[in-house]
Amino acid sequence: MTLRLLLAFSTLILAATADAQCRFDPLDRGRVVKISGAQLPAASAMELSALSVMRVEGGRFVPVAYQFDEMDQKGMVWFEDSGFALAGSPGQLDADDQLLMMLTDAGPHAPEGLEPEQGEVISELTVADSCHFYLVRGNNERSGNYYVAHDVDSGETRTALYRLDVDPDNELNWHYLGYRGYQGEGSIIDTLKMRMSAGVLSRFTRMTLDNHNLRPKRVGFSVGPIRSVMHLRTRVVLAGIPVMTIQVQAMRYASHYEAHTYAKIPDLYRATLKEPEVSVTVDGNGQSGAAVYTANFVDNPVIVDGKADDQAFADQTMTMNANWILFDSKRDFALLTHLTVPDELMETPLALIYQDDALLAVEPEQFPGQWPNLGYSLHGWPQPEELRFTVSLFFEDGLEGFAADEFARQRSAVVPVQINQ
Repeated sequence: MTLRLLLAFSTLILAATADAQCRFDPLDRGRVVKISGAQLPAASAMELSALSVMRVEGGRFVPVAYQFDEMDQKGMVWFEDSGFALAGSPGQLDADDQLLMMLTDAGPHAPEGLEPEQGEVISELTVADSCHFYLVRGNNERSGNYYVAHDVDSGETRTALYRLDVDPDNELNWHYLGYRGYQGEGSIIDTLKMRMSAGVLSRFTRMTLDNHNLRPKRVGFSVGPIRSVMHLRTRVVLAGIPVMTIQVQAMRYASHYEAHTYAKIPDLYRATLKEPEVSVTVDGNGQSGAAVYTANFVDNPVIVDGKADDQAFADQTMTMNANWILFDSKRDFALLTHLTVPDELMETPLALIYQDDALLAVEPEQFPGQWPNLGYSLHGWPQPEELRFTVSLFFEDGLEGFAADEFARQRSAVVPVQINQ
């Protein structure tokens, strides 16, 4: 796996200049191209094992790293023990399935008349205006590149850009985050924090669960060349009342991390539990001097100093339409967080969590203080009976000369793909 990661590292660094006909922007390194099966009608119902992805290099078709993930009926990657039904037929390309590649693995357009040495081109996939992938059937060549090495038993993840260590028995407990070229010392973060609270029968009898209580159980796991996926299940019990089961899929990519959350909320518990809140935050480790931006503070970020004197920033209004938070360590590491929800949940009340206080203790934590602790809090039950949200954490060297809002827009944007059958 180490050799594969070295090859992937070389690809990430050199791909943008490897061919004069295919150029990439500074923020394209680490970006993932994601295509649904519905976008590939020419390959519909084909065996996944017969499909692969190639690019043109040196006058011939060569394989690139890719990954097919079959999806379930709840929009998550399918695992047999998750309890969710597969959307479609096993082993075949269905409308909900996902195909993933690294953007910077794309190559130039194939010259007229060029064909793979084996198999046939099914679809041409155009990205970054003039760069191309080719979906091929019947070719046995495969790339040896892996962009993610994730050991689920030790909790260690390594990519060309970062290292993440978590408690193998509790995915919520992050122990270490390091980034290539980071100029600080030790772990960049203290830990990830998830909290759920609600009043039981009354808003005055409030109970709170945190990482210690919300112990997710792993029910599925896979590692592919583009991402690893863990399916975790947590049963939420407040005051002896089994409230709901939360399903989370933790995904590790070459330069970012995603947590996809799903829960079904029975009507009985809507009436029983008052003013519920769900929060997800990242606690920084001694990040004094860092700048923190939001859509409301693009030109005047707050500076982390360990003092609880940024109330105007902490109390700002946040909406689902503009909820990004950008943390720039000023030490060659930046973290962009972004929350996404389906259209039917866009009106869910959302609040920013921002704590910059060297003396404040918020368990769990490895190091004293919140330097800073930042993230999101969702308030109340959504109108639909299903709660879904995704928290994405993007890792970068810095802002690459972009204004904060433009950086946030480009880094979190979905890669557009033009498909020619």
